[in-house]
Amino acid sequence: MNERQRAYESVIGALVADAAAMGFHWLYDQALIAKYGGENPEFHTPVRAEYEDKGYFAHEGKQAGEFSHYGAQLLSMQDAIIANGHYSELGYIESFQKWFDFGGQWQGYTDHPTRETLLTLHQRKSREEPLSACGADDTQNPALSKLPPLISAHGQDQDLMEKVESAVRVTNNSDVAVSYARAVATMIKSAHKCHSPELCVEQAKEVSVDIAKAINIAESMLSRRPKEVAQEVGMHCGLDASFIVITHLLLQAENYEKTVRENIYCGGDSCGRAIPLGAILSACFFGSDKAMPTSWIARTSLPGSVVLPECGAG
Repeated sequence: MNERQRAYESVIGALVADAAAMGFHWLYDQALIAKYGGENPEFHTPVRAEYEDKGYFAHEGKQAGEFSHYGAQLLSMQDAIIANGHYSELGYIESFQKWFDFGGQWQGYTDHPTRETLLTLHQRKSREEPLSACGADDTQNPALSKLPPLISAHGQDQDLMEKVESAVRVTNNSDVAVSYARAVATMIKSAHKCHSPELCVEQAKEVSVDIAKAINIAESMLSRRPKEVAQEVGMHCGLDASFIVITHLLLQAENYEKTVRENIYCGGDSCGRAIPLGAILSACFFGSDKAMPTSWIARTSLPGSVVLPECGAG
C-alpha cells in the first residue's frame, strides 16, 4: 500500500475514532463508561443522565456516528486545503471562521481556544492588524485536531514543520503546543510510511528533549493498563497528560479497534486523544487484519468533503 493511500486512510481514521468516542466524551468516571458502554462503548448516543455529574456533557442532541468539535476542526483544515489546493495560513483562517464563527457550519460545543481565537480575529480585523498567530495561549488538545489533513497533503514537503507551526498557532499560539504538535505530526508522517506504532513513537523522540521525556514516562508504564495510566497522569484536555496517554496506547496497540476502544474507557477528553490516535493507527495498520473496521466507517457520518487533496504525500 502506498503512502498516498495511507494518508487518505489517516484522515478517515481520525474522524472515525472521534465519532466512536463522542458518546462518552468528557465523562471522567471510568466505571460509568464501563457500566453504560459495556463491551462496545463506541458509537454511543450521548445521554446526559449517564454522566451523573461526573463530567461535562457537551454534545446535547448529537447522535451516534456524528463527530465532535474536534472532528469539525479537522474538517475546517481539510476544506481549507481543498479550496486553495495547498495549505496557507490565511486560507485556513478563512475556513476556520466559516466553520466556527457566527452562523458557521458547526452546530455544537465550542472550546476555549476556538472562542478566544475568533474574538482575536474580530479584534484584529477591526484594527486592520495582521492575522498571523492569532490563537489563544493554550496548550490543550485542539492544537492537534488539524494535523491529519495537513500531513496528508504536505507530508513530503521540506517545510512541513513550518506549516505545522503556522497551523497550530492559528488556534493555539503556544511554544508548548507547537512542540507536541510536531511530535504528533512526526508520528503521523511515520505511519504513512507503514511503520509500526512503536517506531512512530520512537521517531517522535527526536523532536525535543521534553517530548522524549514524555515518551519515556509512557514507556515506563507499559506494564500497566491504559485506564490506570490515564488516572495517574490525567484524563483532561491538556497536552501534557493526553500525549502520554496517546503514546502509551500506541505502544500497546494490538489493532485499531481495540486501541480506540481502550481510549474511550480511559475517559475524560477521549475525543481529543482520538484524532491523533485514529490518524496514526489507521495508517499503520491499513491493509492488514489489524486495520480500522469497515463497519466502523459505515457507522460514521462522514461528510462528502473527506477526500485526499491533490497535493498529497507520496
